Amino acid sequence: MKKIFLLLILVAALVTGAQGAFAQSGHMKLLAVSETAQGYVGGTADLYLEIKPGSGRIFLETFPFTKVDTQMSTRFANEIACDYIDADCSHYDFFYTLTANSAIIGGPSAGAAIAVLTIAMLEGTSTNEDVAVTGTINAGGLIGPVGGLKEKVKAGGQIGLKTILIPKGESLSANETERQQLEEMRSKGVEVVEVYTLNEAVYYFTGKHVKQQRALDISSQYSDTMRSLAEQLCERTEKLRRESEQHSLPLTNRTQQSMKFALNLSQKGVAAFEDQTYYAAASYCFGANVEYAKLGILGKNMSALDKENSLENLFDQISALEEDVESAPIRTITDLESYMVAKERLLESKDLAMQAQNASSAEEYAAALAWAQERLHSAQSWFEFSGTPGKQYSIDEDSLATSCALKLAEAEERIQYLELFLPVALSTARGELQDAEHEAALGNYELCLFKASKAKANVGVVLGIFGVKEELYKEVLLVKLDIVKQMIAEQSEKGAFPILGYSYYEYADSLKESDLISALLYAEYALELGNLDMYFSQSAMPHKQSSVQIDSKLLGMFVAGVLVGAVSVLTIRKQLSGAQNFSRKIR
Repeated sequence: MKKIFLLLILVAALVTGAQGAFAQSGHMKLLAVSETAQGYVGGTADLYLEIKPGSGRIFLETFPFTKVDTQMSTRFANEIACDYIDADCSHYDFFYTLTANSAIIGGPSAGAAIAVLTIAMLEGTSTNEDVAVTGTINAGGLIGPVGGLKEKVKAGGQIGLKTILIPKGESLSANETERQQLEEMRSKGVEVVEVYTLNEAVYYFTGKHVKQQRALDISSQYSDTMRSLAEQLCERTEKLRRESEQHSLPLTNRTQQSMKFALNLSQKGVAAFEDQTYYAAASYCFGANVEYAKLGILGKNMSALDKENSLENLFDQISALEEDVESAPIRTITDLESYMVAKERLLESKDLAMQAQNASSAEEYAAALAWAQERLHSAQSWFEFSGTPGKQYSIDEDSLATSCALKLAEAEERIQYLELFLPVALSTARGELQDAEHEAALGNYELCLFKASKAKANVGVVLGIFGVKEELYKEVLLVKLDIVKQMIAEQSEKGAFPILGYSYYEYADSLKESDLISALLYAEYALELGNLDMYFSQSAMPHKQSSVQIDSKLLGMFVAGVLVGAVSVLTIRKQLSGAQNFSRKIR
């Protein structure tokens, strides 16, 4: 019995020790700033990461204590990293430790570093301790601008770093003094390199590229459906135009401007359709439809009874479509996106119809009713994507509530961070965020996710060009479009073609020559809504397993332990069997 007891202890020790065979740890220098009475002062901190077998939990210890938003930044950076290399991180627990000599400003500025270290550890690769990176991390692996950059770079040079990676486009040489400081650092062997993506940053740390360029394969199902929808909307444009011309409207400056605007949009719609950019065509024709519908309603000179009947009919149509949308199952990312857009447009249509109901003038009534009618048509169009075949995910109330909470926290974090360094009015983003919080309170988690994504995108536009020279805005856009393109290509390979991400990508691309700021906004929408799958577990085809390194000696001990355990079990069974036989003989 004593021998058996000792064998069991040995097995337990071997198995416990073998758990370390699957652990991985790493370290990286962080660049940071502290807020003092004299302004921001650069400094450094240490980031440690240990990965152990687990269940996907993320832990963060900070010394001294930092804000809660640092915890959210860490979680988001971890998710971006896992998604970026398509690693199944649900089998590991991540222990991040951040230490500094003094209190540093929290927020997302360490996001890029956290993501790089996480990827390196998951890939089983060591990192170059002479390199540091500062920058936010965004959807698709985009490294975004940060505040206090000059102070951070200076602090990095003072501790002997050889390479400092900064977000591309941020100016470090705005004046002669700064140019001299930068040149002085270079003379001391400090290389300052601009990077846009995680792939670039990981290469400087590990010497390896973790991403390969992919060709964008547009889903034929999406292309056919969007073509059909654009065709319907643009045919409706022609119908509404003819109807508006049947009524003689007084040619005021306002009506003439409206006609000219509608004609311009319809021509753009036709051109976009011929270029096979169907979402852009649908968007232009939608805008034309609102204008022509408004002119047509004004021209009818409707009676009070006619107005009442029109609104009653509209409310009935909205209610009928709402029932269809609510009853449709959500199994794929396409189903989710179709639901989000259709539901949002139905709510807008209902609100606009109520505005028409309370309108104090014929013109107000016509404008509100036209928008309400066209929003309803738009909802019907997007709902046609529901039920499109694709990869299925576990999309239930719990996962939707979690995704809503995470996206709300991400948006709030980015707003607070931007306000810290750039005290500007963020009314649009704040408004979107409040709308998202309202939907969350009502339990409409799909709409919460959608609106919170848009809120974060609104901040992303400002943050993306914060500190960037204006002449580089287009370059920023082109890089973002390329990142979105690669992200969509990867999603398409997974069987989860993002209809919203691609639609916004296409529209942003169509605006790059005529409206750069709007193009940047739609590119951000595409970034935020192009990989929603990262918030949901898949019900088929798991992610690839990450290559966390395994110590061969410890693995050998583990195997030996298993063998010893098996022998021990057999021995115990044999002895118990003998004891039982002896007992029977005595009886």
